[in-house]
Amino acid sequence: MTTRKDVRRLIRQTRHKDASLRALAALELGEIGAKYPKRALGNIVPTLRKILNDSDKDVVSSAREALGDIRSAYVEEQDQVKRQPGGKFKMR
Repeated sequence: MTTRKDVRRLIRQTRHKDASLRALAALELGEIGAKYPKRALGNIVPTLRKILNDSDKDVVSSAREALGDIRSAYVEEQDQVKRQPGGKFKMR
């Protein structure tokens, strides 16, 4: 189970001087964000968007991949919600 403490640690790791650790943190954040896409909008997605400007191409690539994974999970989650008569939503 992933905790907020884990997420905070990974977010800090995205600022590490070692690019390979930054890239790994981005990928791990993507995995967490894909499991919990709505929660990822809070601090994971903004962090990944910031590191799209990283000087290391592997870090940028990892951030792009992570954001793509989160986006796919979010879209899939939204596709499972169907509008019901009267404006109510129901999960399939």
